[in-house]
Amino acid sequence: MLSSCSWTPPNALNENNIFSENDLTDSDHSSGDLFSITGFNSWPRDLCTLVTELTLAFKAELAAGNVLNNRQDPQSFNRLNARVHSLLQAYSQGNCGDWRRYAAWSEHGYLRHLLWTAEEFELMVLCWKGDQTSRVHNHADSHCWLAVLDGEVCETQYQPLAPDAQLRAVPHGSFLTRNSEGGAVVRLVPTSSTLMQAGDVGYINDRIALHSVGGCKYGKGARGSGGNGRAAAESGGDVDEPALSCTLHLYCPPIRRVRTFEAGKVCEYTPGFSSRNCLAEPEEWYMYEI
Repeated sequence: MLSSCSWTPPNALNENNIFSENDLTDSDHSSGDLFSITGFNSWPRDLCTLVTELTLAFKAELAAGNVLNNRQDPQSFNRLNARVHSLLQAYSQGNCGDWRRYAAWSEHGYLRHLLWTAEEFELMVLCWKGDQTSRVHNHADSHCWLAVLDGEVCETQYQPLAPDAQLRAVPHGSFLTRNSEGGAVVRLVPTSSTLMQAGDVGYINDRIALHSVGGCKYGKGARGSGGNGRAAAESGGDVDEPALSCTLHLYCPPIRRVRTFEAGKVCEYTPGFSSRNCLAEPEEWYMYEI
């Protein structure tokens, strides 16, 4: 039943652009009518329904004459952002676990598993073992939404400063790099760090910040995947077992070229995937006009 499921209406955003159960009002809790507030045709408990509803949301903005990128008309973006946030959190908090069939982890680094790609957006599952962390990177002109499906991840945002900027002290975690290949030297300074847990949804684009994302070494590991190092440590068990985390990433439009920033250099390349398990298109997807 819908009334027994955990979800958050579009207005429950906190200062970190993350939905939080603590930010709900009494009226939000008492409503229970997900469809009337969000405009969903179907509550997304599975990836098939989630992709269908996301497609409807993006195509609705295109049909209204809006572009889909980080230069989008503010009113159009606010409408789209509220809907996408709600869809991703409804799925991340109440899904049937179908994402697990696509999840796989590696000792050598985090893995990206492509689920769906279309002209409007791409959807993928990222799997983190222990404290594996992405490089600091951009998102070109795309929107980026991130939902935590299981475990915990930490997002750190960065802003560039001129290397000769007057600083009382060099900020911890900052480093010198270039703003593009062969470009000017800049210092990237961490400006925020946010711990995200299962059910949290965040948003970023290049007009907000660059960022990196990583797992937590002994955080709340993925259920049923053999990884809760913190629990093992507290119970006197094997503390060397790393936690497993999994996140769902949505990029609109799909990212074709990405820049990563490291000390002294910047790289630009085409993003790759560890697997391309693109979802099939069962007949029931077309119960709605898209």
